[in-house]
Amino acid sequence: MPTTTKKKPLPGRELFVQMQINRSNATAGGSGANVAASALISVLVTLDGAPVSDLGATTGDGTSEVSLPTGWSLWGGFNVRPGGSDISVTQFVNDGNGIYDIRIVPFVRNPACVWLSGEYIYAVQIRATRKAAVLQGGALAKLTIL
Repeated sequence: MPTTTKKKPLPGRELFVQMQINRSNATAGGSGANVAASALISVLVTLDGAPVSDLGATTGDGTSEVSLPTGWSLWGGFNVRPGGSDISVTQFVNDGNGIYDIRIVPFVRNPACVWLSGEYIYAVQIRATRKAAVLQGGALAKLTIL
């Protein structure tokens, strides 16, 4: 009978993730993949107090849906208000020094989706594998649309 060897799991390290959301141009009734209807999520990622700046390259210009880099997850659909919609990411920017920006708009694959006035809660989670460890962390933040 052949023997199987189990791979030893990598040890985990916690990323410190801070997140703020700027309403920017987003207002009730706004929609579409355009900067004029977008809000901006800013994320600061550190490990042991030092910025983590290699978690994804800049992509998108705010005018079409893009994917987040590998290891990034963004959730908001768990608290969509009645009559509201989920979101689409239209830009990811690596600003350096552990700072990242994520531009969001109402779900672009349904033209009827618009921002509604009220509060939205979003969660970001990051998971990155390094040679010696799995780095992971997450944060929640609130967006208020007027």
